[in-house]
Amino acid sequence: MKNKLTIIFGIILLLIGIILSVFFKQPHYYTFFSIGAFLILLTIYNSFAKNKLFNKWKFNQYFLFIMIMIILSIILDKIGISSNYWTYKYNSIFDEILKYVFEWALAMTYIMISLLIGFEILKKKINTNLALIISLLIFVTAIGFLTEYLNHFSNSWIILKMPITNYNINGYFIIFQTIGYWSMSLITFFIYKKIEKIK
Repeated sequence: MKNKLTIIFGIILLLIGIILSVFFKQPHYYTFFSIGAFLILLTIYNSFAKNKLFNKWKFNQYFLFIMIMIILSIILDKIGISSNYWTYKYNSIFDEILKYVFEWALAMTYIMISLLIGFEILKKKINTNLALIISLLIFVTAIGFLTEYLNHFSNSWIILKMPITNYNINGYFIIFQTIGYWSMSLITFFIYKKIEKIK
């Protein structure tokens, strides 16, 4: 029952985010979308995975994970902005809080969970290393394209250029869609595993 309610709540937030982006061009659609995606994907993963995420974590673990993710998000974002890789439509303190807590830290977490869902499904049929690679190629890339597709309606962030190559297809920068999202999922997973060991 609890899982069903979480899924329903997640779907509602996800739909609110989609509506805000597609119909109202509201940049902070991503706050609602990220919370919804996180709740849905976390519930799905924990419903079938043997090792559940955030299982029996203590307060200090949650606090440490959240703080590290927010600090990492700020660092990565500032590097991207100063390198002229991307920009935003807003810059108030309230906007910055929403951006780093929900649209960076939480977003990176749901991207990580998409990686782990794919990994759990694939590792039953192929070896673990190959399962991880294919999950990056399929599951993480897919969630990345969905995220970018919705963002193109409201431009919560605007990609200006990318290192290595600026090649893009209708505004979908290949480097950001692949290496960018893959890196976010793997870095978040590395942080999660380190904090998991605190137990």
